[in-house]
Amino acid sequence: MRRTFTISILCFLFVGISIAGFAQTSKIETEYRLQGNSLSHEFQPIELCLEFKYNILKNFCLGWNYDRAIALFKVDGVKDHFTSNVLGAKVGYSFLNKPYLSMQVACGTGTQIKRKGEWDYSYYDVGIFTYIGNARFRPVIGILLRRYDSHNTSFSDYTKCLVSLGLNTKF
Repeated sequence: MRRTFTISILCFLFVGISIAGFAQTSKIETEYRLQGNSLSHEFQPIELCLEFKYNILKNFCLGWNYDRAIALFKVDGVKDHFTSNVLGAKVGYSFLNKPYLSMQVACGTGTQIKRKGEWDYSYYDVGIFTYIGNARFRPVIGILLRRYDSHNTSFSDYTKCLVSLGLNTKF
C-alpha cells in the first residue's frame, strides 16, 4: 500500500510540473479545517487539517495536506482512541466561480507518517467544498466521502461521510 501511495504522489508531482509550464495563474492558498463524523458509535474520526493548494489553471489546483487525526473507537463495549499524523495529496476542480460563491470538487489520498500505532491506515476521498465570499480570508464548508483502508486485521475498513468547516486564505 505504501508503494501505491508513493506512485500516487509521484503522479501528482508529474502532472503538476507538466501543467505548470502552461500556467495561467499562480495563486497559492492555505486552508485550516476541522472535519469529522459523529453519527457512528463504532468509529468516529475527528481531524484537524492544514492544506496548501496551488492553483495551476483558473479552475484546476493541486494540494498537499497534513492532518492530525483522532480516531475514536467503541468495539465490544470498550472505548479506545488512536492519534496519528497523516500526509496527503489532492487534485481539485472548481466548477462554479461566482463573485461571492465558488464550489470545488476534490479527490485525494493520504497515509500515516509513522506507522507505530495499533491502527495503521491509508485513506481515499472525494469531496465538494463551498467557498463563501471573495475576500482574502473566507469560510469554507465541505462534505467528503472518505474510505479508510486498514492495514492490519485488528480493525476493519470504514467508509465515512465527513463534514468539514474551515478558513481559506489566499496569497
